[in-house]
Amino acid sequence: MNRARPARAIAASAAPTSLKRRRAPPTDSSSAAPPPTAPSAYGRCPDVAAYEKLDRIGQGTYGTVYRARHRPTGSIVALKRIILHHEESDGYPPTSLREAHVLRGAASGHPNIVRLLDVAVGGTRSGVFLVFEYAEHDLAGLVDRHHSAHGRSPFRESEAKRLALQLMGAVAHLHVRRVLHRDLKLSNLLYNHRGELKVADFGLARSVPSGRRGRRRQGGALAVGDNTFGRPKALTPKVVSLWYRPPELMLGGEEYGAAVDNWGIGCIVSELLSGTPLIRGKNEPDQISKMFALLGPPSLELWPSLSDMPLVKSGAVEIPARHSGGDSGAAFLDVHRDLSVGGLSLLGGLLTYDPDRRTTAAGGLRSEWFTEAPLPASPGLMPTFPTRHGTARSKGARKGGSG
Repeated sequence: MNRARPARAIAASAAPTSLKRRRAPPTDSSSAAPPPTAPSAYGRCPDVAAYEKLDRIGQGTYGTVYRARHRPTGSIVALKRIILHHEESDGYPPTSLREAHVLRGAASGHPNIVRLLDVAVGGTRSGVFLVFEYAEHDLAGLVDRHHSAHGRSPFRESEAKRLALQLMGAVAHLHVRRVLHRDLKLSNLLYNHRGELKVADFGLARSVPSGRRGRRRQGGALAVGDNTFGRPKALTPKVVSLWYRPPELMLGGEEYGAAVDNWGIGCIVSELLSGTPLIRGKNEPDQISKMFALLGPPSLELWPSLSDMPLVKSGAVEIPARHSGGDSGAAFLDVHRDLSVGGLSLLGGLLTYDPDRRTTAAGGLRSEWFTEAPLPASPGLMPTFPTRHGTARSKGARKGGSG
């Protein structure tokens, strides 16, 4: 029988460890303001009344995000209210529990991963809020608006290199701790006024146990490393938003590892350079078709386990023959015609069909692209942009990049 978890246990499990050990200050019955860690139906967590909501900055399936001010300190934070769907049968959304556990555990401590500052509660059962550090932009909105106005990315190549280093450093941090993000996309990356990228939205993240190791490519500057760590017997393939979904998931694979995140890095780096999504399908069949047209279709030579993919084995997806003239992948080269051999090598490695041969985040950090001119921009010289928070509503979420 599927029971809702007790609210007190929910807050205790989601709150940072420091909150669980904190004693509540003495209460003053003459004061109208609640104590900062008042007992509530959700356990001993800070009261959300300590935060003043300024404006709504995001809306998702499992929560609404507000820009808020912490009254005692004046600091600006992002306040994510958790929406309880079918609470009587399902209880607290597992995506929100997962996000809190990952961010206060294995994902913590990296400067390019968004910080979970606290868990706050209101006076009702539905009043549960995750308190995050605030960032002025999500990269998808920033890139889309700039490309619509100017026909190019808002970032020069040197700046895209700095963002790529920050992204791969954060993902390598997750992978060495055996955490899969499973939903890397531009709209899940934040950007602040200090020029820092922050990986966010860990609702689909998954910690995986130690398991068989992936094959290593010997002698290459971009070692593949461990792309298949901790493969459980089966994981849901319904992860990663469509435009960033790797071929092993598009073809029905249920056994996968860190390589799903590394494909997403390749799509994101390409988008930071060009200003537009690399593969923008309308649905799964269209995404597969566009992927084959851009990169050339896969083959058993390039991906030995291709014939074992469920949708290939069943005949639901037919793999076109590769052209012998060598024009497979010409469309991809055309998209990045001005990129150096080092840059093309990095993107090509991240967008390799075979997940066991795909470049890892840690391997990508060693790419020669980062040693070529133009060098990665200094962190203090990264561009800043006016925020739209509090002034105008942002455009609707991308379809293929948000679901």
